[in-house]
Amino acid sequence: MIEKYLSTRYVKGGRGPIELDCYGLVRLARSELFGKPLMPLCTEAVPGRFRAITGAVESVSSLLAMRPVDRTLGAVATAWRGALCVHVGLVVEADGREWILETDEPGPRLTPPRLFEKRYTSVIYYDD
Repeated sequence: MIEKYLSTRYVKGGRGPIELDCYGLVRLARSELFGKPLMPLCTEAVPGRFRAITGAVESVSSLLAMRPVDRTLGAVATAWRGALCVHVGLVVEADGREWILETDEPGPRLTPPRLFEKRYTSVIYYDD
């Protein structure tokens, strides 16, 4: 089922089902792969609008009663640079290993958590 998301196309502001940005990918994959509630659209949270992305993380986590957790399957990986959330991914399993499913230019991919975490000041995982 992860293959479905790896064959999507990255589009800034994309909410699916074929054209997705990082939030759009996490929103759909979290619901479809893990049976979690569908997160709100948050159309204002688009790549490059870091204050809007940060606000979306705060409102979605409050709305869905999500809290910071240790990395676990189905958790949203929020990537921070200082006080701003700049990217999101989703913890998934493929080939018996944990990965972060993410998308941006040039498109979707599976990234080892260690490499994902290394790119940012901090990574906070959220789940309900």
